[in-house]
Amino acid sequence: MLLLSIGLTGQALVSLSSQTAAPGSSIIIPVAFQLSTDAVSGVQFDIQYDNSAMSLIANLGDAARSSGKLLYEVDLAPNTRRFLIVGLNSNPIASGTLINIFVNLSPNAPAGVFPLTVSNVAGTSPGGIPAAITGSDGAVTIAGTIVQSVPLQIAGVLNAASFVSGPLAPGEIFTLVGSNIGSTSAVVSFDGFAASLFYTASNQINGMTPYELAGRSVTRLEITTGGQVISDLVVPVAPQAPAIFVLDGSGAGQGAILNQDSTVNSPSSPAARGTIVALFATGSGLTNPAGADGLIAGTVPFKPVLPVSVQIGGIDAEVLYAGTAPGLTTGVLQVNCRVPENVAPGYAVSLVLTVGTVSSPGVTLAVQ
Repeated sequence: MLLLSIGLTGQALVSLSSQTAAPGSSIIIPVAFQLSTDAVSGVQFDIQYDNSAMSLIANLGDAARSSGKLLYEVDLAPNTRRFLIVGLNSNPIASGTLINIFVNLSPNAPAGVFPLTVSNVAGTSPGGIPAAITGSDGAVTIAGTIVQSVPLQIAGVLNAASFVSGPLAPGEIFTLVGSNIGSTSAVVSFDGFAASLFYTASNQINGMTPYELAGRSVTRLEITTGGQVISDLVVPVAPQAPAIFVLDGSGAGQGAILNQDSTVNSPSSPAARGTIVALFATGSGLTNPAGADGLIAGTVPFKPVLPVSVQIGGIDAEVLYAGTAPGLTTGVLQVNCRVPENVAPGYAVSLVLTVGTVSSPGVTLAVQ
């Protein structure tokens, strides 16, 4: 059983469910967080794994994201990954999914049990006091040909801005995370319409969904390499699925936002109240005039058909422009809005984009 436990009896528990898969499969392992009596606001742990048999990619789960936490990762060695879940706040982490780990198995991985060794486990309370935390090791079982290889799962179909799985919108920039899915000859299609691809690697593909998805509730996503279909999924479709890009590409935290003087917004370069900031997002759906797949936006703006609004610190912000960003693909939405005069300043003020009736996962904006 693949199990990581954090916390003494009566305290927090972090656990990974056991998984069994064939070589070449992609396994999504939700790291569950079970809060008991003592609140925990930050967690760190290392996982040692066999990097010849698997690779790891992680994103924030709902529990960490809703408490305003960020995920930091670093490879201490080729076979050791450190995970740190903290935030610019002291909010406790609620019970739920802490992070999701995409375990991508090598097509050449032999059958057997592969340990995941946990070490250097630490945590902190909302008051900044070190939490007494322990960890236990786990394992991934590779079962040869007994289990069908699944290179891509539905949970690996992500919005490229938020790194969250969900319905895809026409013209949305997406990320696919799986096992051995990308190559120079890879073609990604939706109901037979080829997607424009921006980046392909063995375990990740980035691209833009065709605008032909408009009006559909589901679409068949196929990845083809050398004329052979290696992945075939049915994916939900929505008119819009907005999400704001962030600076570090993790899907959460400091938004990719420009201040009025064109400097990059950050805690060291905050926006003044009353000034205009520009945020960049995707998933806003159809545009007017109609966008074309792979088209680079020029000086004539393509504006979302659906209405666009922004809240900063829970206060409605004046939207001065919402449309394409010149020089970028039409799948990128630029929104210029004014920081409300009455918003409370801070290093991590919440910012939410709404397109139609659907709101994005929140990111942060630094306001002085």
